[in-house]
Amino acid sequence: MHLDLSLADLGDQPQLSESAHSRRARFHQSWYRAAKLDVKAWGRTPAGRPIGSILPAAAAEAGLNFVAPSARELFLTRRKQGWGVDPVRMTKHMTSSQALLVNLLGPLGSSANWLRDVLRLLLDRQDIAEVTRWDIEFAPPSRNDYLGDMTRLDAFIRFRTSQGTEGVVLELKYTDRFSSRRLDLAGNRRYAELQASSGLWHDPLQAFLDQEVGQLLRCHALGTRILQVDERVWTPATLLLISHPDDVTAPTVLNRYRSRLEDATRAVHVGLDHVLHAALSSAPTDVDADTVHSLQLRYLDHAASEALWLEHLEKANTTRTRRRHPLTQQQVDEVTTVL
Repeated sequence: MHLDLSLADLGDQPQLSESAHSRRARFHQSWYRAAKLDVKAWGRTPAGRPIGSILPAAAAEAGLNFVAPSARELFLTRRKQGWGVDPVRMTKHMTSSQALLVNLLGPLGSSANWLRDVLRLLLDRQDIAEVTRWDIEFAPPSRNDYLGDMTRLDAFIRFRTSQGTEGVVLELKYTDRFSSRRLDLAGNRRYAELQASSGLWHDPLQAFLDQEVGQLLRCHALGTRILQVDERVWTPATLLLISHPDDVTAPTVLNRYRSRLEDATRAVHVGLDHVLHAALSSAPTDVDADTVHSLQLRYLDHAASEALWLEHLEKANTTRTRRRHPLTQQQVDEVTTVL
């Protein structure tokens, strides 16, 4: 790992309209590219904007956005299955939540029981006997047999207990916001039928009209409907939201959604730090533990890039001050004379 990096090695850091968490995450990923991956160049957006947290083409083609071979293999396998993953963002954009998804589930799912053991810890469900199936970027093949809309799940995990089959809808947030897409759920017959069969929400009309929780509601509804159609199970799915510990919005939205549920225990929020701690404590091999350490460094250990971050902030503040209070010609002449 390079200790002599400069801000120039980290590349362009446009602020755009990002949150403080997003800007810090983008900076840390830029540091990880230069320090850990030893990639000195950086890529551009499709519009041509250079950004330090985007891998250049050669690094992307080499699979450097994936922390383990199992993560890259998961991406390649899912891509062959059809639409649902963005190959550009997945291979180039280091802040992509889809990339984080495969970096997390690729390793966990490559071991027979690792994913099961992590779920036991996160959900406090020691009765989980076996994970029977899991899919990423999942949507039913025939939407009309389910809810009829374009909702897609980050991941859907089915597991078996002594009581039968259950399901977990996994929603993962890194730097992205919740979807602002609005649907007329209150006037949707399929959602009304789902409520009648599951009793998922205590006041369905208010839940359907609450646009702030719309994405979580649609994902939870789809997971519950998948269990009904595919497994003939009438117990609602559990919604598991995983977000970065610096993301203050995600848990707030989750709590708002929980207030809409008949059974609030059917929605769970867990920080990414706790997920990786659970993964580390249950890692089957030393190689798997090393993979978790890499995930922690890449996504959580902002202390590793803190010195350069503070330098970046100081430089940005100085630049803003100069723009607001430019030197007069007399001051420029005085500085020139001194020099």
